[in-house]
Amino acid sequence: MVFNDELWQISAVRRKMILSMVENSVYNAKRRLWVEQALWRPPEHPWVKLNTDGSWLSETSAMGMGGAIRDWAGMWRGGFSRSALTGDALRAELLALEEGLSICWKGGFRKVNCECDCLGAVKLFQDRPTDRDYLHKHYDVIRRVQRWLARDWVVYVSHIPREINSVAHTLASWGVRNLGSNVFWRSPPDFVLFPLERDSMS
Repeated sequence: MVFNDELWQISAVRRKMILSMVENSVYNAKRRLWVEQALWRPPEHPWVKLNTDGSWLSETSAMGMGGAIRDWAGMWRGGFSRSALTGDALRAELLALEEGLSICWKGGFRKVNCECDCLGAVKLFQDRPTDRDYLHKHYDVIRRVQRWLARDWVVYVSHIPREINSVAHTLASWGVRNLGSNVFWRSPPDFVLFPLERDSMS
């Protein structure tokens, strides 16, 4: 049944076995990705989702900040790219969060699910004692973000894997490469369409 009454050389059998093993391992790897891979998901109605990211170039200390606001249907509600001359990776993340919250507030959104792939930044705004924040080297930005969070609205700040923050990452990368930029994207720019489409498929 297996060989259909044909005579196979042992080298042909070996080759077919190797090909089958390779195909099987590729299938299993893809299956693991399908099962385990985190996906970007739109928020529940009437919330919006704010994704932010920071980018930092160690050679020049230049920072880029980016973010995107999308609604419960996954529709673009605004985005931004900014740059600043000197700082570090954490400061870039915090400035991106501050800018994103500012845009959400000014846009009239009062239920915001904010996602960031920097665990260090997220932990600064989750349940923890804040009486020693003034000792932090980025206290100025931390304090401003805390003031935004204390306003009369509902904001959750949560950590996500980097793989599902590619839209914000692309916007931040554009910012750090375009020093002096401070852009509000009313519609998604061309360079972010691919990661945006990938999110919409999820």
